Amino acid sequence: MPEEGKDVTFPSQFGRYTLVQRLATGGMAEVFKAKIVSGHGFEKLLVIKRILPNLAADKTFVSMFIDEAKLTAQLIHPKIVQVTDFGEVNGQYFIALEFVDGFDGLALLRSASQKQVRLPVPICMFIAMEVLDALDYAHNAKDVDGKPMHLVHRDISPSNVFIAQRGDVKLGDFGIAHAQERESKTQAGTLKGKYGYMSPEQVTGADLDGRSDLFAVSIVLAEMLMCKRLFTAQNDLDVLLMVRDGRLDRFDKYAKDIPQALETLVRRGLAKNPDERFQTAAEFRDALHNLEFQFGLRVGPSDVGLLASDLFDKSPEAMERLKEHSHRWEIKSDDASARRRGAGSKPEQALSRKGEGAEPEETSIPIDIDGPDAGSPDGAEPSPAATVVVAALDDALAKSMSLVELDQYATPASVPAPGWTPASVDHLTGGLGTPSPLENATPIPDSSSYRATGASGLRPSLVRASSGERQAGLAAGAVPASTPGAERALAPDNTGDLSLTSTMRVIADLAVMVETGLVRFARGTLVKDVYLVRGSPESVNSNMSGDRFGEYLVTRGFLRLSDLERALAEMPRFSGKLGEALVGLGFMRPLDVFRLLSQQVRERVMELFTWTDGEFSFFRGLQNPVAAFPLGLNSFEILGAGVLALSYDFLAGRFAPLAGFRPRAMPNPRINPEAFRLGPTPREVWGLLDGSRTLAEWTERFGSPDELLTFYRTLHLLVETSLAQFE
Repeated sequence: MPEEGKDVTFPSQFGRYTLVQRLATGGMAEVFKAKIVSGHGFEKLLVIKRILPNLAADKTFVSMFIDEAKLTAQLIHPKIVQVTDFGEVNGQYFIALEFVDGFDGLALLRSASQKQVRLPVPICMFIAMEVLDALDYAHNAKDVDGKPMHLVHRDISPSNVFIAQRGDVKLGDFGIAHAQERESKTQAGTLKGKYGYMSPEQVTGADLDGRSDLFAVSIVLAEMLMCKRLFTAQNDLDVLLMVRDGRLDRFDKYAKDIPQALETLVRRGLAKNPDERFQTAAEFRDALHNLEFQFGLRVGPSDVGLLASDLFDKSPEAMERLKEHSHRWEIKSDDASARRRGAGSKPEQALSRKGEGAEPEETSIPIDIDGPDAGSPDGAEPSPAATVVVAALDDALAKSMSLVELDQYATPASVPAPGWTPASVDHLTGGLGTPSPLENATPIPDSSSYRATGASGLRPSLVRASSGERQAGLAAGAVPASTPGAERALAPDNTGDLSLTSTMRVIADLAVMVETGLVRFARGTLVKDVYLVRGSPESVNSNMSGDRFGEYLVTRGFLRLSDLERALAEMPRFSGKLGEALVGLGFMRPLDVFRLLSQQVRERVMELFTWTDGEFSFFRGLQNPVAAFPLGLNSFEILGAGVLALSYDFLAGRFAPLAGFRPRAMPNPRINPEAFRLGPTPREVWGLLDGSRTLAEWTERFGSPDELLTFYRTLHLLVETSLAQFE
């Protein structure tokens, strides 16, 4: 077995294969151009992808590698790189793959960048259609038993789009693809794929389906059209934020010259909400086909091959031929596109040289702005002469990434509440001020338990405090303003008793009203501050020691205590930010911190749903005085997840006094029941609540405890969010 780090002398025998050239080294495998020789002069070129020697003893990596072989071997399609063999030689597992004599999409874009030209629009559309055709097959593929595999590629990027010399397009690298029944499960808390080619739901860790791949295809199509990166920033964390928020600033700026009809399709594919995208790869592919027909164009593999040969040709004659391509594939801009460019401006050719219609700034795609391609953590670039499949399961980029605004250990500048010791204040996770006195709070009328007021639609159960109450709060000393240097204090805009208005109802009301500000929950000496931005929680501060982010990481097994202690000691070197220290010291990846912080905030909000006593206060417009990382959470999804965490005993106790009351759905629900992301159940239960049965009668209808618990949870959610009421 060759030792890691030792060069292989070529040609080198590997079982029945002869390795002739190393093509690339990825995160868990190295890839070689190889050949197999048989009798009578038979010889065939192929690609050997074998697990790295240092990982051969790692059962997890070996299991993932075997999964990849089993998975990809079942995908038989002319536009997918084929698996021809799998085995083990001297303890090294390998996959033999179809050899594609050509280049990948990344090499194509880099060549266009070097020559300062842009790819013709029809060529970009053709490549995208070919990838979508491969995905249409993969998303609907069935295993050997005929069962749907529910496959999601999860790693669509230019470097995984392979183009043969004659122009045939193939999709490869299913190494991190996810199938529903896959044997080796993805590790919890990790994130696979290249950062700039992920979907918003992939970044946040939500469930994925084929629409996630369609988002990635749209990124690739947009980049081919612009000849620029779509999502790029100084560090990976900022890239993730751009993807998560669906920010298309660069597309807005650099895609003004493409036909409006095509722009509309790309934007649909890049919709942040999966429901607003194309729902299948076939639908997306057919939409591009129809547009191609409208343009009166017909593109085939030979056209791609001809263009590519000129792009890779360094002779002066090649540039002249590229100009001819420009005229051949030029699409006349429609009136709307011309208006976007501005009256009197000259349409830019689909393929243009710098100084001949191209924009003067950033004319080339900045492929190298973020360092080596994420597909090759060691920086090795696949040879344009041979396309290979490289799985980049181990992302080494995190070592150089910086994390900003993740200070969960900053000492608050506000005054500690009575009963807090100076020691506890030093370890608060955010800036808590003195809890506001609630003796002057206005009670919520007729909001006890689940009794309804009979109102329909938006029922604001949060009552704005009067000017007198605000003055009383000011006199007593309330939460300090978040404006830097401000000395003034604010009285709460709304207050209430949690025994009358539950925390779920408070969160739901604020989410429906898209409020921004601080909602404080207090129970005895316990205080939790939830900062909202447009109705969604961005951060949670607390005086509970278990709510500290570092302690959370240690108790959940994501971080060793010794590493946390070192990170705390080293925080001054990292601007006083714990998250940045954890990343900078190599203890955690940016993605892990991103995911786990979001997870912790969700859990801390969900814990409030079990509070049945205490008080709440809402301060409109108040921002967290401690810099907080924008998490992009959704209150309605948190409400749905939170209700699933409620126990039968808790719900039975809440419902016991209401056995004789009749639950009825509110007409014109103010919240779409699907917004809770609990499947069809909320909508189905909402549709059944016609007020004809008492709660006791409903209870008798369920034959199993699990069914009753599901009903209780759903009913509790509907009532607490004002989608149903008891009569």
